[in-house]
Amino acid sequence: MGDHLIVLHSSVRSCAGYSRHDAPSILLDGSSLASDTEHGRAVSAQLTRRHGTLEEAIDAAIFALAAAGLPKGVNRQARAACEDYFYRRLALTPEHRLDGSAEVVETLEMMPEPMFRALEQIVGFVVDGEYEELRAASANRLSVEDLRRRIEDDCPESLVLPPRESYKIEAITKSDDPELPGWAFFLDLWTDNGPARLHIEGELEESGANFKAVLNDILP
Repeated sequence: MGDHLIVLHSSVRSCAGYSRHDAPSILLDGSSLASDTEHGRAVSAQLTRRHGTLEEAIDAAIFALAAAGLPKGVNRQARAACEDYFYRRLALTPEHRLDGSAEVVETLEMMPEPMFRALEQIVGFVVDGEYEELRAASANRLSVEDLRRRIEDDCPESLVLPPRESYKIEAITKSDDPELPGWAFFLDLWTDNGPARLHIEGELEESGANFKAVLNDILP
């Protein structure tokens, strides 16, 4: 199961007050990279729709859930949750224009060096197109073909290594499950102009004084 942000993170991350921790999400089966899973069907459908305004982004989100095969009642609840969050809580309008940009917030604390090194290695594999390395970093759960399609076809951009200051503590979250110790990561990839459309998600596992990054998904 994967925790799917109902409205694409890359479309709404520049909205005033937006937080991925508070935005509506839903559990979907499987990786978004695999075309035969709920998550994969949802994101593939979502990427075909317009995201020029907030209303369009929410419409695309509900279209995606329908494409994944979720019941109409669940989709209605998802729409209500998104409209409540963006229209009432953030006081945005349906016509609010989306540009998908994001700024590095300078006041956030930098993540520890061992975590940075583990994540930088994964990001380097993405930037260099090292798909076999990415497959291995996913514990062989993600296929080379799916990884290449997402990075080169679904959301093609010229990716670069992010600056060190972009690796903020906000990108990692300590697990509150005693049976699953460690940290989750959610890190934007970068282009020469700033954050890219795609981000990576996964876990950081402690290994002595260092960390090992396990890649779960690459998402817009």
